[in-house]
Amino acid sequence: MPLFRSRDDKLLESLTKGVRLTLPANPGPDRMLDACRQYSPAAKPFRLNHDSIYADGKHFCLFPATTVSAEMAARAGLPPDITCAFFVGWAGATTGLDSRTSRMVDQQYVDKSKYLLGGLAARFGGLWYPRPDDVTRPLRVYVFTVRRADEAGLEGMVARYAGGLGPVETKWSSENVITLQGNGTPSLVQFWPPDVAKMHTVVFAAGPGVPEVLDPAWAQDDIAVITVEAAQAAEGADPGVARAVGTVGLGLAAETGGVCVDVFGFRVRDPADLVIRAQ
Repeated sequence: MPLFRSRDDKLLESLTKGVRLTLPANPGPDRMLDACRQYSPAAKPFRLNHDSIYADGKHFCLFPATTVSAEMAARAGLPPDITCAFFVGWAGATTGLDSRTSRMVDQQYVDKSKYLLGGLAARFGGLWYPRPDDVTRPLRVYVFTVRRADEAGLEGMVARYAGGLGPVETKWSSENVITLQGNGTPSLVQFWPPDVAKMHTVVFAAGPGVPEVLDPAWAQDDIAVITVEAAQAAEGADPGVARAVGTVGLGLAAETGGVCVDVFGFRVRDPADLVIRAQ
């Protein structure tokens, strides 16, 4: 047994057991930074190496791309189009902490990586690990807004982007949640008033809480949420369905002066941001 593992062995272990993002092509540091800022506007280059990025503006460091050869991709069980990988660390996050607290912080950042790397994978057509349970649930976007809507107003807005949805009664109707449902794409649109949205955040949690991409001038108590959902799981959904949901979400955001956010907590700028490649 060799005393030291080779670089290839270390890379193989990282590609099969580590926290990672794997992509068909390296988007370059500028595009990667721009994508990270759709999750956290505070994302910034690491001052000692501008190809590394503090993706959350704090400790979550996304290191420069590592080339993945076709042979290595095959050994790691990756699709043949994967050519590069990004690995992560949390620089300074555990400095000065005892071992128990340090492990807790490590786990918090691993949990964050499920969303941060997932959003980047969606935008660049790649894969990531670990994945949150959210991607196995129905494909959904969230429109955060401080505007109010009644049933007729919501139905009118939605009709400009998708047809076949009409008002229905649900268990949330008694709390003034407006629900439109149909058999097409999207299959469900709901308006959650601010007081109800604040009380039931677990129902439509977008990424790890209310995302940082919202207008900082908005008061938390004024934020309503419109959810737009399809009858397919988010991961591996038909790309046409995913784009259709994104189109409706972006349309409603434009109508209400709101912000369209995906399941990872990233701001959606293009309907294609909703296409999540199956593992």
